Amino acid sequence: MSPGGSGLRYLAPAPVPGQVAVALLAAGGAGGLRFPFYERLEIGRDDPARVLTPGLLLVEDGLVSRHHCVVTRRHDGHCTVRDLSRNGTRLGGRRLVPNVETEWRTGDALVLGAHRSFLLDGDGAGEASLSGVGMSTIPRADRTIATVLVGDIRDYTVLVRRSLSEEMQRAVRSVFEALTAGVLAHGGTVKEFQGDAILAYWEGDAGGCQAAEACRAALALDRLACDIAADPARWPVADHPLELHWALSTGLVLIDSIGHGTPVGLSMMGEPVVRAFRMEKHAGGAAGRILACQATRDAAGAAFTFRDLGSVQAKGFDRPDRIHALVR
Repeated sequence: MSPGGSGLRYLAPAPVPGQVAVALLAAGGAGGLRFPFYERLEIGRDDPARVLTPGLLLVEDGLVSRHHCVVTRRHDGHCTVRDLSRNGTRLGGRRLVPNVETEWRTGDALVLGAHRSFLLDGDGAGEASLSGVGMSTIPRADRTIATVLVGDIRDYTVLVRRSLSEEMQRAVRSVFEALTAGVLAHGGTVKEFQGDAILAYWEGDAGGCQAAEACRAALALDRLACDIAADPARWPVADHPLELHWALSTGLVLIDSIGHGTPVGLSMMGEPVVRAFRMEKHAGGAAGRILACQATRDAAGAAFTFRDLGSVQAKGFDRPDRIHALVR
């Protein structure tokens, strides 16, 4: 059991013959405390009446949910995190999508509640690993500056009407699985899929560093989609080439969990979400496959080349928006 005064209580599971335990390492004010486990560790809110069970880490923090998140060790030795909370959990600076297993990568800080943060022991828990440690999950879970990326399969309705088959379903699923991996590799979060579209986002601040990350990801994802389209084994629809159109929009959004008790997903509201979906309809042809709003262009212009496409009046907006093609 962890020592008193740390605001943390833990009962380690009994040793498993032939297995080596992994451990969570507390950072910040409780730095140095280790919480070993073998297959599963749950984190939840502490209260005086709560009884410890093996593998349960209790945190004295009113912003932590009773059943906040679960860390699981897979057969290959890697660990994943599943968020079960109302106020959110962050991993490597990204808010986790509730009830989705997310791999805990080397050096990423797990942050929950007002200031609790943890690292995987032995994963290079040095200065670089602590860059996201100590921030609360709460203020950024409400309002945050984000760059939203929408990617949409061109002429998807025509594709489905011509080839509604299990083979097509597998092909589309593999495309979105590859795009999801690409988003995560570039530090983004996949919020959802809407039929033929992927919606991802990068959180940041007024400095706009997240816009550059999102632009870099959009270029990489576009190249990935082109590679898939050129591979008959990955895209077997010879008479309907795969092409995705993209749009990037930056601004203030509201992010919250959906569902009572255990959340089932994320809610995101704000003009950038609507604008990205509206802008994407103007992509393709001479405009190019990747479009960006003026705010994204302003934040990322020093690192990328854009081509001004003029102003477009998006449906539902009271004034035209200037849009740009992301070139390289």
